[in-house]
Amino acid sequence: MKSTFPTYTQNAKKGELGVSLVSSIIADSFGWIFKRNHQEHDFGIDGQVEFVSDRGRVTGQMFAVQIKYGSSFFTEENRWGYVFRGEAKHFNYLANYPVPVIICICNPDSHQCYWVRFVPELAQSTEEGWKITVPFENVLATCKDELAALMPDVRDTATELQIYWAMNNVLSETGAVLFGIERRDVELRRFAAPREFFDRLRSTKELAYACQGKVEISFSGYDEDPRELFEIEEVREYVAQLDLVLEDLFFFVRTEKPTHTLATFVQCQAEVHWYNGRAQLAVSTKSIAEFLHRHWPALNELTNWLGMSVEENKRICFAVMRCLNLEPTEDA
Repeated sequence: MKSTFPTYTQNAKKGELGVSLVSSIIADSFGWIFKRNHQEHDFGIDGQVEFVSDRGRVTGQMFAVQIKYGSSFFTEENRWGYVFRGEAKHFNYLANYPVPVIICICNPDSHQCYWVRFVPELAQSTEEGWKITVPFENVLATCKDELAALMPDVRDTATELQIYWAMNNVLSETGAVLFGIERRDVELRRFAAPREFFDRLRSTKELAYACQGKVEISFSGYDEDPRELFEIEEVREYVAQLDLVLEDLFFFVRTEKPTHTLATFVQCQAEVHWYNGRAQLAVSTKSIAEFLHRHWPALNELTNWLGMSVEENKRICFAVMRCLNLEPTEDA
């Protein structure tokens, strides 16, 4: 008569014995946490080991384990260790695993477990798959420090971010944000700082929304220069490039008076004519139109990202245009 009961296979039994041996060492000897994978989700990884510090702190660091139990894993060796032969189907899976992977082989006679970190470059190709050497000296029960060393240093990220978070709160709560560009940055054509600052404003939707229409850009180091900024060639060249770097300018720029940022951007890109030693600007409607059309797409992208309404987008557009002495209409 055909059996109507599930069968506890020899392979399943071996798998249980191997996991029991490894998890016992991890939990009882190391004081770490062993989290077993459900068998239906076992694609080459039997479990994850979560590191626990000597003070009992769970740090989030972990490594994964592939466990093999049986005498057959100890029949082949070289002068350095036991030769483990892996299946081809598991190689890429192990190679792409997001945390370090170790392979454990468990001896049913001695109840000793040996391990090696799976590093793709240390494996060798075979006709049926791949192989790697498990060193004789890598006895799992005595290698707590070596396994701990596989994991990256612990970072107290929350403490590190306290100042960053505090500054974000200031940016969110203040009515205006002044971002200064030093003369030295202008002379050396350095644009990283303003771009990084605008990227910071976009780091979260909450911060971006809170900083809409707040940023005033100023240039320092020219107080003793009698010329206007738009008369200084190095400033003009810098602003022309900065205009391309800050494609999202319209969303963050301050438009509530007093404000000078948008006027500075337009003036520095306008033609300058000299009459009797005095500079006169020739701001054309074409240059203003090009300036506007250059920045509309990023403004639309940001308002869409934030789920802002068409009316809110229009409000920002109209405020920008008024800063440029243009009177928008409802059809604009």
